[in-house]
Amino acid sequence: MAYATSKQQLMERQIGVLTITGFGLAAAIGIGVAVVVDLFQHREASALYVINRQVIDLTTLLGVDAIPLYGVMLLLMIVGAGSIMFFEPVTYRGAFAQGFGLLAALVTIAPSDLGSPLLAPAELEGVMEFDDSMFDDGAFDEEASLNLLPEVVPASLPGIATTTVAAAALQDEQEYQLRIQVKFPNGLKEDFQKMVRRGTLAGKLYNPQTGTVYNLFRNSGARMGYRDGTLRIETVVEGIDASADLWILVEADGYKIKEQKYAAKSGVNRIWNVEMEESNTPLFIQRLRHSYSF
Repeated sequence: MAYATSKQQLMERQIGVLTITGFGLAAAIGIGVAVVVDLFQHREASALYVINRQVIDLTTLLGVDAIPLYGVMLLLMIVGAGSIMFFEPVTYRGAFAQGFGLLAALVTIAPSDLGSPLLAPAELEGVMEFDDSMFDDGAFDEEASLNLLPEVVPASLPGIATTTVAAAALQDEQEYQLRIQVKFPNGLKEDFQKMVRRGTLAGKLYNPQTGTVYNLFRNSGARMGYRDGTLRIETVVEGIDASADLWILVEADGYKIKEQKYAAKSGVNRIWNVEMEESNTPLFIQRLRHSYSF
């Protein structure tokens, strides 16, 4: 049989409205499958999250409510269905492959973005490790944090620069020294590092002033430890002004997706407490329902 004989036979017959509709559905399914594959393969670095942010920027200008991730997925499927009028596939298999491949072209416009790595505290710069000794050194003592002054770093606070001169220097550089404490009421389902590798534990930190999105876990240089349902992160975030509203996003299997704002000041900040809430909804479904602005 000569190459593409079946397609030549198809081209000889009239293609009606129902057949064209079928091609559109096949292309939509193709790009939908490609999106799911991209989500599972790249996880929080998926291009779909980048496209979601771009769509939200556009809808905000138009005064429309933020579109969740599944809404962006549906928009892409509509684009895939409409693309058959340009590429004109003549088989359902060709339409599906065209829709699947169309996402690759769209990804060049909105490439995957894992996020910037969190910085380590000044005294631990260059050290990237999981360290639960921070539960024993007093750096997260609430009593110490309540005694913090905006202009001065108290000498009694372990793990942080302890001189007034150092505090002044930090304010000149507009760096926000953060101590983030995330509490999981029933603990994590699996080992912390295993969940990070599997994508069942993910998180981001966002500074709107600089437009920088930091990845909490996958390429983090922050000092981090987990013990008895409590996750602690010690890091430094660069800023422009003396204060900034920072945002954190935490996703964990068995818990609701948590997005929270925190008013940070240059220098040492009070403990940023994040309380996770239990949920029986699978994390993948929650992600589809969530609107990702960062």
